[in-house]
Parts: sequence; structure tokens; C-alpha cells
Amino acid sequence: MPLKLLKKRRSGRVRTSSNPQMGACFSGFKEDRPKNGNKIIRVEQGLLEGTFLETSEGYKCDVFLGIPYASPPCGPLRFQKPQPPQRWSDVRKCGKFPNRSIHKEMPWDKALASAPQSEDCLYLNVHAPQIREDKKYPVLFYIHGGGFMMDSAERYTAKNICRLLVSKDIIVVTIHYRLGYLGFLSTGDDLCPGNFGLWDMLEALKWTHKNIASFGGDAENITLSGQSAGGASADLLSYSPLAAGLFKRKIVMGGNLYCHWAVQKKSAVREYCRDKAVRLGWKPRAEGYADQRDESQEMLDFFKTVPAGRLATTMFFNKTIFTECRLPLAPVIDGELLPDDIQTLRNTQTHVPSIVGGGEHEALLFAAIGLLRGTEKELRSAEAVIAQKTGLAISAVTDLIEKVYGDRGESKSQRQKIYINLVSDIFVNFANHRFIEDQNSRKIPCYAYSFDHQSKQQWGWLQHVVPFTGGTHTSDVTYLFDCNYMSSPLGMTKIDKEVSRMTGEYFTNFVKFGSPNAHHPTSSPTWEPTATPYKALSLKSEPEMRSTGYSGRMSMLAEFIEKMYEAPLTAKIMPPFENGPFSEVEIEVQA
Repeated sequence: MPLKLLKKRRSGRVRTSSNPQMGACFSGFKEDRPKNGNKIIRVEQGLLEGTFLETSEGYKCDVFLGIPYASPPCGPLRFQKPQPPQRWSDVRKCGKFPNRSIHKEMPWDKALASAPQSEDCLYLNVHAPQIREDKKYPVLFYIHGGGFMMDSAERYTAKNICRLLVSKDIIVVTIHYRLGYLGFLSTGDDLCPGNFGLWDMLEALKWTHKNIASFGGDAENITLSGQSAGGASADLLSYSPLAAGLFKRKIVMGGNLYCHWAVQKKSAVREYCRDKAVRLGWKPRAEGYADQRDESQEMLDFFKTVPAGRLATTMFFNKTIFTECRLPLAPVIDGELLPDDIQTLRNTQTHVPSIVGGGEHEALLFAAIGLLRGTEKELRSAEAVIAQKTGLAISAVTDLIEKVYGDRGESKSQRQKIYINLVSDIFVNFANHRFIEDQNSRKIPCYAYSFDHQSKQQWGWLQHVVPFTGGTHTSDVTYLFDCNYMSSPLGMTKIDKEVSRMTGEYFTNFVKFGSPNAHHPTSSPTWEPTATPYKALSLKSEPEMRSTGYSGRMSMLAEFIEKMYEAPLTAKIMPPFENGPFSEVEIEVQA
């Protein structure tokens, strides 16, 4: 969204100033402010002009939107690693939100978006306090989620980032990266290994580490963070040897590398991409191929000719993503960015202090997206999928589920709760449990949370398509950034705002000091690091440390969840993303 739309004083949150601030100096660069009050700084590629914002409490910020961290991945650079950005000679104005990565979006998101979609999408945004000559600010580097196939950083508005986070004396960087087929297509061999979206994130992190001092940031105090697929990506990057030394700690919300959807087998991604190519019109040779590379080359050449809009993906209304509990387009072990299997990477790379967690009922949002209601039929379908993937009898799966979650009986509400808890555990909670175990075994500080605050106002119309409401997937970032993930027409209540403020305070303390408790008001409880039995901070109007319940529950679930992780994803089981409300039509993108 162009910043001019964010500067209305009526909002009471952000106002602008035209008073120039001249003469300050930081990191060898002279601060320059034209008469409009905007700041001009120099980065490696040239001069940038940001936009000056002031919160209603009087905190002064500089915002730079749409900074290119790599060259446009278009034409011959499609399906290539990101290349360095070109230099520019004039002052580059950074007051408008950059192009978003290509994906299919819901009508309400399209109506609210201001930036077009384009293959030319490799941009980042920097939100910084006005530089004080004697201060270096810690940095929160944030990767948005969306299942590696949708969403953007535009929903995190500059005014809310400045009001809630930058005002706590940190710098916030948000990024765009390639999504869907454009970001994660793979032929399963060295011809096109994939992981382009993950390479984009690494390039953005490198650019930030190299240039953040120009914004007043401390390059040696960067917290790598993300939510959902962004959280899993941040976790994956933290164990890549190529990211070593670029960050100091991490925050992973609603997803980490232990989630079985975080990494996919190369063969499965190849098969899924091959199926997509055929549906788009590619005709493999009837006589077959001498070897796989020949077919890979033809398939890749075909994908390079497909209009970008026809490669857009989404998660909305796709039940099988959530009943299969897999994402077919995802990072792969490519031998370079991710050189080894997950456990080897964890055993050989450096570990850092972390925050990990998610919503109390993570799968509620998945139920809304997939139009799932937790019916008896859906619960039995889930049991059948588990039985198929684990080799257990359905009766054994049913008995285990009832042992872990209780007797479903005849109660509709109990059955729905069992279903949501089961999918939550498979998708995120078990991975969080393994993450906590791993951190504790290495004696690395780990702070766990469960976002338990409930507000029907924040659910908006989606409250009518879920079995019940509560803290769920994206609830944490909704309150951390005051972003409207549910597209609710209603604003935050007074209690919502207090939960948002408190969440931001805990998280920014961690970014600044490595502990969420440093300089924290005594009126709020101390957020204790995890121990055995595991405890997490319950984020709600009256926060408290409480047992996660993970230890006993996860030990009972471990056997069949581990087997599910190992089971192959069959492309024929999971229909294409474009089924349902979305057809195989080209969406509008900017060239």
C-alpha cells in the first residue's frame, strides 16, 4: 500500500512530519533529509529515499519500501538462483509497496492489495527508528507464510510495524520471495534442483546483513523469523552452512523444519510438476526418453514458455492438502543450500536461542481454508489416511486416537475438537515438541508459547465456517503485527489491543536481549525457558505459564506420526491446487 494512504492523521496512529533532520551521522554515511522530511541513505547499489513516519506517541521512524535485493527473476533468470541487483544512479524513491509474488488470492485480499503481482518480485522493506548516532538497533528479519504458494508481506503495514515494533527500538525487515511453481519447481535432478524461493530468502538475508548498518541496524544482532511456511523456512535457513554468521537467534511461529510439510522428496516434487506441465499442454514423447535428464530438459523448457499467471497457486478450498497433511511444492534437500538430511544438518550446524510456538488450535484455520467441519466422515477419513500411511489397522488407529484425545461418543462438539486437535498435532504440534526436545538436549535456550487468546471479532466471516473459534494458525502474527489475516471487518477490541501490545513486548525483548523477559514489567509473568515437563507461555489477556501437555500426548502419537512423515506423497491422491473455485485460467500480473 502506498504510504500516502497510511498518513491520515484521523487514524490517530501515524502522522507525518516535514521537519528536516540534518547533520546526524552513522556508519560513515551522512544523514540527508530533503524538505519533505524523508531520509536519504546510501546502500551498496545506490541512494535510497524513504518516508518519514511518526507514531501517535511521537516515535519517529523511517520506512523504505520496495528495495531490490536481487535482479528480477524474469526471462532467462526464471528458475535460476537470484542474481545480485543492478546499481542505480539516481535516488531511488522507496515510498510505495513493491510488486507481490505471483499467486492466486481471494477476492477480499485482491481488493485490499495495492501492489500488483509480477515475476519481478524480489524486494524487501525496512522499517527503522530514526538513527541516533550512538546506537545500533537490533533487527527482526521476517519471512511471511502461505504454504510456499501464496500471500505477501503487504498485509504487514508500515504504520502498524512502526507503532507496535519499531517503537520498541528495533528494525523490522519484511521480504517477498518466489512462490509456487516459480519458487519451488524441481525436476528432481541437477538440471533444476528447485528451492528458488529459499535461495531468495537467503539472498535477502545476505543483503540485510551487508547493508543494514546504513539504516542504523546492528548486522551482528539479527533475529531470523517467520510464520508457518515462513517459520519453517527460517528454521531451514538457520541450519544451512550458507547462512552461517548472518543471524544471532530465531523465532519460528506455526512451523519449523520438523514439520513434515517443510521439506518434500525431490521425486514427489518432480512428479507433481510433471503432472502440472501435462495439464498445461506439454506432451511427453510417446516413445519415452533415454534417461530422466532428457525428459527434465524438455519439461523445464516448456515451463519457461508458460505465462507466469498460469503458474499461480493457492491453498484455499483444497481439502486434500490438510487431509494428506503435505504440501507438494516445498523445499527439497538439494545438496547445496540444504546439503544433508534434516537430522544431519541439526547435528552439524550451530544452534541458537529460539522462540517456538503456535495457536492453541492450529488446525482451525486449516479447517476454514479446506472447508472442513470435523464431521464423523472427515474423522474416519483421517483415520483411513493414517492407517494407509502407517500400515496400522484402522481399528488400531481409532483406538489410539480415543486413547490420546478421549472417547468421541455421540457428541458433535467432542468429535470436532478431537479432529482439530489431531490435525493440529500432525501439522505443527508434534514438530514443536521435537524442536523443544532438540533445543533442550543441547542446552540451548528455548522459549515456547501457545497463543490462546480468543476473539470472535478477529475471525470475521470465517467464524461461520469453523466448528468453533479460538487461537489458531496465524493468530500469533495477527496480534504481533496487527494484521487482518481473517479479513474481518471489525477492528481490535481494547482487550485485543492489550494482548497485541504484550505479545510485541515479549518478542521485541527477545530480539533485543535474547530473552523475552529483559526489562519486562513486573505486572506480566516471567516467560520461563522450556524444561521437563514442558511448559509454555499462554498468550492471552491474562498470560500464564502452563503445561503444554506435549510430553505424554506426543509420546503416544510418536510412532504413527513418524511413519506418516516417511510415507510417500502420491500426486494422484492430491488433486491440483486449481481444482474447486479456481480454474486453469491466467491471472493478471504485471510484466
